[in-house]
Amino acid sequence: MSSSLRFMDVEVALGIVKKILAPQQLSYVEELVFVRTWQDQLYREMAIETGYEEGYLKDIGSRLWQTLSQRLGYPVSKKRLRFILAEVANQPEGIRKGAVSTMVPKAEEGRLEFPGSPLPFESAWYVDRPPLEEMASAALQQSGSLLRLKGAWGMGKTSLINQLLGRAQQLGMASALVDMRQADAILFEDFDAFLRWFCWVISQKLNLNLKVSDHWFSGAGSKLSCTTFIQDQVLSRIDTPLVLAIDTLHHLAEHPPIASNFFAMLRSWYEQARSSPEWGKLRLVMAYAAEIDLPLQTHQSPFNVGLPLDLPLFTPNQVSDLVHRHRLDDVGLNNADVSALVARVGGHPYLLQLAFYWLQSGHLTVQQLVDQAASDEGIYREYLHRLWLIFQQSPDLQSAWQQVLATQDPVLLAAPLAHRLEAMGLVHIEGGRAKVRCALCRDYFTALYADL
Repeated sequence: MSSSLRFMDVEVALGIVKKILAPQQLSYVEELVFVRTWQDQLYREMAIETGYEEGYLKDIGSRLWQTLSQRLGYPVSKKRLRFILAEVANQPEGIRKGAVSTMVPKAEEGRLEFPGSPLPFESAWYVDRPPLEEMASAALQQSGSLLRLKGAWGMGKTSLINQLLGRAQQLGMASALVDMRQADAILFEDFDAFLRWFCWVISQKLNLNLKVSDHWFSGAGSKLSCTTFIQDQVLSRIDTPLVLAIDTLHHLAEHPPIASNFFAMLRSWYEQARSSPEWGKLRLVMAYAAEIDLPLQTHQSPFNVGLPLDLPLFTPNQVSDLVHRHRLDDVGLNNADVSALVARVGGHPYLLQLAFYWLQSGHLTVQQLVDQAASDEGIYREYLHRLWLIFQQSPDLQSAWQQVLATQDPVLLAAPLAHRLEAMGLVHIEGGRAKVRCALCRDYFTALYADL
């Protein structure tokens, strides 16, 4: 280990990071995560000492490493942080994109990281799905636009959001991403507390670092307080359009009173943008796994306005493109192999990437992977077990899934159950009827239920 790697002062390291990210500035929480990471603290330890949720700190750290990766042109992680910055510090022209590219062995360039995390902006593994990206980017350049992204788990919604936010930043727009999974359960018991959290996250993402309680008008009601905060403390403070992305919005469906009021407020923001230049600066992106079943009035729903985009499965050409990018030709993967794999998992991005990871590792052949796919010995066992656990917690949902498996014909199900199966990536809904979408899941669960 070099002396610069072992003894670099945290302030020196922080200064390097600030130069890499300039003109973007680190937020208070980002700087906190960086400093404590440099001091070899675990996220769990940071959470105990700072009072922040461990999951929130992990998300902040993950996004910070992704941003550094984009600026440097080389993957940065918590574990590799010291090594990367030491190398950058030793480069005469180190603070620029591609500065550490000389550290990447040629044999490593096509190697996959284990899949499961959203892809950062301009990732070499991201596959465009025309005209999806072009339509979405065009929409975000329109005053007061609203974009609705729908896709089951593993279809790449967050990866697409990362691409859109990256492009927006290149165009000089401000951007903020709010993930509903980061909200503590207790927040869904109090609408006012939920909206205060929502405003605080936006403030942090934009480095405004405002104390929300100083700008909250409790007597006016929660929705009006939140709306006034966004207008006066956010939109009025920035001179550029703001792309506000709200991810995993379907989690709100489990809390109907919160969801109904929140969605009505978003719809009101969209309506205000029609006549207010201030609100016209706001571009909303809503991402969710399936249709959200709530008794919303037509004029209060944000799900019947804006541009709706369903994330499709990869086409054969897109799968072939991904194979080429991952250099799977080098391990002997041919067109027949790809066809056999696609017949098993369809064009599902996550399931394909998981297969590509194991094929590139050389530990499995295509035949072994396909033969074992729908079993507890295959590479998809954790994915399939996760689905099984969901069914164990919801007998009604499992009964609906068994109805779908029992016939080749599309099945009419209660809408909430059909949409939950759709969110899990198990069915495709057409004309209100559900049909099996994933051959892998069909084969696994058919065999499983036959043995019970």
